[in-house]
Amino acid sequence: MILNHMWPWESYSHQLFLLLQLPWMLMDGFFVLSGWLITGILLDTRQRPDYYKSFYVRRALRILPVYYAVLIFVVGVAALKGHEAYRYMLAHWGSPYWFFIFLGNIPTAITGQWPLGGGDSLVPLWSLQIEEQFYLLWPLLVRRISLQSLTKVLIGLCCFSTLLRLVLYWRYPHNVLVQCVLLPCHLEGLAMGSWLAIRYRQGPWKINRKLLNFLLVALGVLSMGTAAWSGYFNTTPFNRTIGFLIAPIWFTCIILWIIESRGARASAWLRWKPLQYLGKISYATYLFHWPVANVLTGVLAFLGLQRFDDGLIRLILIYVLTFSAAALSWHFFEKPLFLLKDRLFPNPNLAQRPNP
Repeated sequence: MILNHMWPWESYSHQLFLLLQLPWMLMDGFFVLSGWLITGILLDTRQRPDYYKSFYVRRALRILPVYYAVLIFVVGVAALKGHEAYRYMLAHWGSPYWFFIFLGNIPTAITGQWPLGGGDSLVPLWSLQIEEQFYLLWPLLVRRISLQSLTKVLIGLCCFSTLLRLVLYWRYPHNVLVQCVLLPCHLEGLAMGSWLAIRYRQGPWKINRKLLNFLLVALGVLSMGTAAWSGYFNTTPFNRTIGFLIAPIWFTCIILWIIESRGARASAWLRWKPLQYLGKISYATYLFHWPVANVLTGVLAFLGLQRFDDGLIRLILIYVLTFSAAALSWHFFEKPLFLLKDRLFPNPNLAQRPNP
């Protein structure tokens, strides 16, 4: 994702820049994984009397502190500086305070513009708006209806989401962001991941591994091939309508393959310690990379080193600084809160969840 956002395409291969636009599909994979993990947690605890309190407090301790720290920093710096991009955002996009109540994707969908305050630091937050809206609403259904009914609801949500994107494209063809940033338009990944969690709690599931491997490759070729054919970016007509359906199906197969390959040699690379550590700090990495890039630009300008604010040197500096900041955040800020939520609301089914 950092390569996608930071690649110096003006100085290097434009074709490589186009290929680096395809990681927009990773967000669909993130939604599938989120649906699988969150629905699994909810299903494993839905008979507990502290079901709601446990879930919402645990999610809040994991997500909100670092999110609000970054948000306050970005908005605060932009407001104090009062630069042109911030004034433009207030006039044409709206107040950044929408992000404080996790509704920042709404003005983006209505205006068809990304928020510009603080450079691009607010842009990646659209996915977290979708996540938090899902976290708020989905536990209500999981608590109240049967697994069979939940499955039917998920099928309905997938159909609704695809149909809604087509309708919105027909109604607002020039608004290239409306399908990208709204929860109702991104339900397939969350629904498919949730369905996996439900299916694995309904008894044994015999899966044809050869068929799964074939689907994994075929859907990967189809997903990336059609995305590239239609223009690489997630704002092209095909990608923002049908593409948002194809990619989640592929990532659902990927998650299914990982689950079925747990403990096997084929998935040994997923148990590699450095990779697992990157997973721990990935949330802060996602939040930090744009603010780090903007701060780096300011520091280089102050030091008169603008020549380094371009090309691969800048990219390397962003990687080093982002991962360093994320590691510090994990050890001194996020990890203590992570341990606190486990002490307050231990998950008795944690050991039973399948691992790769």
